[in-house]
Order: sequence, then structure tokens, then C-alpha cells
Amino acid sequence: VIFRGAKLDYFANTTAKDLQDLQDFSNATRKHCKFKEGDFFRFKYDRKHYGYGRVLMDVYKWIKDGGEFWNILMGRPVCVSLYHIVTEDPNVSIGELAKLQSCPSEYIMDNIFFYGDYEVIGNAPLPEEIDYPIMYGRSISFTDPDKICLSIGKLYREIPLKRNNNPGREFINNGIGFAPNINMNVMKQCAEAGNNNPFWEYQNGFKHTGDIRNPKYAKELAAMKKLFKL
Repeated sequence: VIFRGAKLDYFANTTAKDLQDLQDFSNATRKHCKFKEGDFFRFKYDRKHYGYGRVLMDVYKWIKDGGEFWNILMGRPVCVSLYHIVTEDPNVSIGELAKLQSCPSEYIMDNIFFYGDYEVIGNAPLPEEIDYPIMYGRSISFTDPDKICLSIGKLYREIPLKRNNNPGREFINNGIGFAPNINMNVMKQCAEAGNNNPFWEYQNGFKHTGDIRNPKYAKELAAMKKLFKL
């Protein structure tokens, strides 16, 4: 086995409890868990550090119940946000979490909830103002391409594509994975800074450069709002 960039003291620091946890995990049966909007959840960054987040929208359920959405995401999408916290405490209350700032939300597939990898720890009503991802650009439908679409959570609008309102640069922002696109170090930086600047700096150097909520796209965001009369 070749360790590339891994800490070679991993095994030396492995405790009897760590070994038992691994054994329990290997013997566990697969679970099918339920989740819903407003749920708080807990997950592990590594074997000792926990992160926490919130379910903001179950896109699959929204569409199934008749809600409008620019349905260009793979799988069964869920909108989540992660709180500015990295801790060894597995019992942070939802009251404490609700006071924390969050990173910008994103869509992920629902697998980690369905199989219990992200554990639901409570639920509360969502606030009226929610930071949803913004998907904005020309329709990618082969049969209905001549329109501009805007999807912000449960808000969906479309307008005809005309020469005078072509969106120019598009921010479809439909990348989706099995887990949120952020690591523990960036989250620690956000918590220490008390803002999301480290998050956006990380995204600028990585792959989420197409998120119109990024402060560097303030001009494009203003133009989009004007175009859709928001």
C-alpha cells in the first residue's frame, strides 16, 4: 500500500474504540432513512470531527407534489447548507446550530440521507428567507430551447429568448455530487473569519466558479435580477 499525502501516524493514533467503531460499521446492515425539509443533520469530516447542516429543500418531493423547478439536476436532489462549525462534540443542539452562520447552500443527491450517512438530529420550521442556489441561463432542452430559465429554490420563472435579453454569460450551476463541496479546513476558516470569504476563495480556485452568488459576479447578479424583475 502506498500512502500518498496521508499521515503515517494514522494507525499509531488509532484507539481501541476506533477499531470497534470500524468493526461495528462493517457489521451494520444498510438502513433506509427518512428526512424532510427543516431537518438538522450531523456528519463526520473525519473519525473525530463532526460537522452539522440543514435540509432546505427536497427537490424530488417538490416536483412530485406539482411544484415548478428547472429540473436539470441528476438523481434526487436535496438542497442543504452546512454550518460554520467543526467540532469533536457529537451532541450540539439544534438551538445552538440555529444561531450559527452557514455556507452558501448547494444541491446534492439524497443518497447520504437515505442510507443514514448523514444523521438527522432534529427538525424546526425553516425561516422565510432562505439562501437557495441560483440556476440561470438558456434552456438546455432540445425540444424547447428558445427561452431563458431561472430557478431559485421553489421560485421558477422563464422568459422568451430574444436578442435584446440574451443572458450573455450563463450560470446554470447544475453540478451535483453525493456530498457538499467543501472540506474541513475551509469550514474552519469560515468559522474563524465569521463570514464566507474563505468559501468563495476556495470555490474560485476549484470548480464552482459558475455560482452567480459569488461576490465577484455582483454585476451579473444585478443584471439577472433586472432581467427577471426581481
